[in-house]
Amino acid sequence: MKYRQIKPSPTLSPYVKFFWIGEASASTDNCFTHFSIATSAPKLIFHYKGKFSEVAASGQLTSSFTSGIQGQSKTHARFISPENVGILGIEFFPYAIPVLFSMPATALTNQYIDLTSFCGNKGKELEESICSASTNRERLRIAAGFLESLVKRPVNPHIVNAVQNIDRLKGLIDMDTLLKNVPLSQRQFERLFKEITGFSPKLYTRIARFEAAVNNFRRKASFAEIALDAGYFDQAHFNHDFMEFTGLKPNAYLKVIERLPVPGS
Repeated sequence: MKYRQIKPSPTLSPYVKFFWIGEASASTDNCFTHFSIATSAPKLIFHYKGKFSEVAASGQLTSSFTSGIQGQSKTHARFISPENVGILGIEFFPYAIPVLFSMPATALTNQYIDLTSFCGNKGKELEESICSASTNRERLRIAAGFLESLVKRPVNPHIVNAVQNIDRLKGLIDMDTLLKNVPLSQRQFERLFKEITGFSPKLYTRIARFEAAVNNFRRKASFAEIALDAGYFDQAHFNHDFMEFTGLKPNAYLKVIERLPVPGS
């Protein structure tokens, strides 16, 4: 798969981590497979080429959307396409959802929602514009323009700071540190954090730690080393999170990502 990331504009950078483009060849004899694993970041996805189906544990296929939003999630899923694929993705900071879409992030937790259901006619028009665009440059321009038109209100700075600290420290931070210099009780902070990010602080930090561990899988290190570097007590705890958040054992997941390109290649 050819994959590249694109930085957002200064207007969008407080809310959008990055845009990305992915393109790959596929056929009925050699389907393209995508594993969706637990993530702290909501994503807006446009399949401008190819059609995807979700694969249930039983093997049954269910058609996926052409475009839609994937909420922050602690679950996992597998998708396949028997056709050449082209994907435009937008990865958000979790607190972008209340700012851009005027809804609590909890409304999207563990959800996959097609864009028309999510945004109405504006979503349908956006999908048509992006899928009919002739170049990726044009698709990026359309998507960025749509999002910039939605920036209308600020988000609580204490939650923004907490999320950025959790991400920066890869989940290795405790509640006392998160609450330092925050003029809220722990209960108030936890309620507001969940409303804005879709997860409790405890679950968000747990997923952030797991994501940091997964990002180290391309290193030549043992699973035990990766687990300890990510702050796990031992490999058994790491393996438990791995099965819960990906549905695969570490060895099986490693075989999958070894077939994928390093981002930016």
